[in-house]
Amino acid sequence: MISQRIEQQDQKLIKGSAINLDRSTETERGRCLGPRSELTVEEFRRLAEFWSEKGDAISFYFQAPLSAEKAHHQEPILAKEKIQQKFRTLQGNGSTDREDIARILDTVASLKGNHRMTKVIFACGGQKLWREYDVPGDFGIRLEAGQSLALAPLLAEQQSRKRYSIALADRNRARLLLLEGRQIVEQDPVVEEEEGQEKIRTTGARKSVHLERQKEERVRQHFTHLAHRLLTLYEHREFDALIVGCRSEMWPEIEANLHPELKRAVAGRFTIDPGLATHGEVASKAQAIIDERDQSEEKSLMERIAESVASDKLGAMGLDAVIQALEKREVGTLVFPQVRNSGSHAVALCSNCGHLEQGSRRKCDLCGVEMRNFDCAEEALLRHALGRSIEMRMLKYATLLPGHVAAARLRFRADRNSSMAFAS
Repeated sequence: MISQRIEQQDQKLIKGSAINLDRSTETERGRCLGPRSELTVEEFRRLAEFWSEKGDAISFYFQAPLSAEKAHHQEPILAKEKIQQKFRTLQGNGSTDREDIARILDTVASLKGNHRMTKVIFACGGQKLWREYDVPGDFGIRLEAGQSLALAPLLAEQQSRKRYSIALADRNRARLLLLEGRQIVEQDPVVEEEEGQEKIRTTGARKSVHLERQKEERVRQHFTHLAHRLLTLYEHREFDALIVGCRSEMWPEIEANLHPELKRAVAGRFTIDPGLATHGEVASKAQAIIDERDQSEEKSLMERIAESVASDKLGAMGLDAVIQALEKREVGTLVFPQVRNSGSHAVALCSNCGHLEQGSRRKCDLCGVEMRNFDCAEEALLRHALGRSIEMRMLKYATLLPGHVAAARLRFRADRNSSMAFAS
């Protein structure tokens, strides 16, 4: 059974990520496993269980550039060349394979930017599988063919993705936007002074202390209303972290009204004119803060793992150590590099009991059932980790030690904490 923690996390990320199945493919030639409108946890499990003995399961990730970018006309051409080159390595090379490849090429040609979304396609003509999704996130161009589907990049991206509320504010108005996976939208209508209240006019009475106090009180109420609205959204889990865009002199007033819980959720701030800022400008400034924060968190995670390994505490480095930790259910966070490693780091997984073995194996040593051999180690580790409350992290900035393809942050050590080991 999928744990409540993983299910809630996946559903939260999936709900806000606009992962939609192209419904036009649901009935065409009966190619779909069943009608689906979004990538649910259950469907992800079905994709993870998919297996093709012929090795004709195709996984395709394509992050299309915007039409305004210079590479717009070149990227589909490069993608087409890569697809055709990979197609020649398919084992089957039959008519169904050619149909899938032709359909993928047609899809790429029609994207035209795809609204900054990544097109993800899982296909296998031999078993009438076609799954097509539009997802936010940085995947670049990936094309793989084998016995299983390449799911590790997608799951890791979903689990690590956060929703950022961006508050643009000055003394009279505020805008709330939501940024997730480089997708930015207006989260809330413009927050302005309450309707029915006239603006304070000081013409001819600029030296009036009374009017100035009224004016400052109005500003204070404005920032208080904004802070209350943000806190309400945060408590309802509408976003995971907060970024503030304002003029430098406004920040102390805004910060003073934030609830302590919101202050802890602030990821950063940038200087901008809220009234003139475009979505592109806001997204660019906010993304720079997010990238810096992600890089810092990733570096901190790897330092903790390295220190734990060196001191023989809550860390595991290397495929053998990670597999042993997974088998003992010690792993809290599973880490693997962004660049996929295949062939030299194969891992076998028992589809019955979930037992892992490094290298290729025919039969499971524990239950005797046939093992499934994965060329990419993280794909086998992912399938073993599903349903075990394990977080998947794909490294974008940090790197593992040479020769290693996996690392893990442990929750406990079974040989030193028998009560937690028994509870797992």
